[in-house]
Amino acid sequence: MRCPSALLLLSLGCNGVVVDASGAASEIGAADAGPPPADGASEPPAGELDRERAQARFPTTTELVRYIVAPGCAAERNECHNSEDFPDLSTEGNLWNLVGLRCNAGLGDRGEVEDFCEPEGDLLRIESGPDALFVARIGHIAGVVGADGALDHYEISLDAPPPSTAAAVRFAILRDGTAIPGLGGGTSLETAAGLPVVRVHTTEEIPDPSAVLQGDENGNGVFGSGTGVLVHAGSPRDSYLIRRLFGESTDRVRMPLGANADTETEVNPPLTREEMYVVMSWVSCMQPGDGPYSPIRYDCEANAANDGSW
Repeated sequence: MRCPSALLLLSLGCNGVVVDASGAASEIGAADAGPPPADGASEPPAGELDRERAQARFPTTTELVRYIVAPGCAAERNECHNSEDFPDLSTEGNLWNLVGLRCNAGLGDRGEVEDFCEPEGDLLRIESGPDALFVARIGHIAGVVGADGALDHYEISLDAPPPSTAAAVRFAILRDGTAIPGLGGGTSLETAAGLPVVRVHTTEEIPDPSAVLQGDENGNGVFGSGTGVLVHAGSPRDSYLIRRLFGESTDRVRMPLGANADTETEVNPPLTREEMYVVMSWVSCMQPGDGPYSPIRYDCEANAANDGSW
């Protein structure tokens, strides 16, 4: 966390100021590593986790943002960034906005979307011909250009092959069980028996491929389930943010950027075991109706095995 930085990310100002529930603002210094341990408790031995100490130091997400996120934003201005990979984490409210938010949603090149972040694709339904009423999940839509360099047709990968070969077939694209004409539909579909790829020869019949939910956006043959989100309430390991903080089950650079940052002042070490315990507890135990100033509910059943490690 600690608001990572990179040259390719859109930057938002992070002014090193945290506003608490009463509206009082205080400046955060880069060396402000956290509130003092309760009752003068000392640091636990290296590699060990003192849960009671962590819970006393970080009772709410205010402390989580102030002492875990904000220090990495305070050394310079414009160190907090807002993009598909590194969401803006400069306030408690922004942190909570990640709950249920699809990951990689703003990525410009959909070919770089991670499998975990791919949505559940829309459905293509064949409306005529020998395979009428055949339905399959859309994976990837690719435009194919002709010899003149102009777009000639679309090829659409599916999660199941149509049984028959046919041309000039009517089709529709469905979302949530309903045909949406604006997503696509027409009479120029071509199928090949046993092949999970179909062609749409009249390109106007798919007005905007980017508007169609493609379950295999990166085109590697792995279809997404639609469950990949930045913060999955109750399940840290199903949260893209947690994966990135650990550098586990992801192809992306571990957060924070550390040695990959573009200037030396932006180098931030990985979160400590205590800090990861706090962040994972927040994800595990949040409840409907919780918000920026709600307590972190450390004692929920889902958090029992949390020791700050993957």
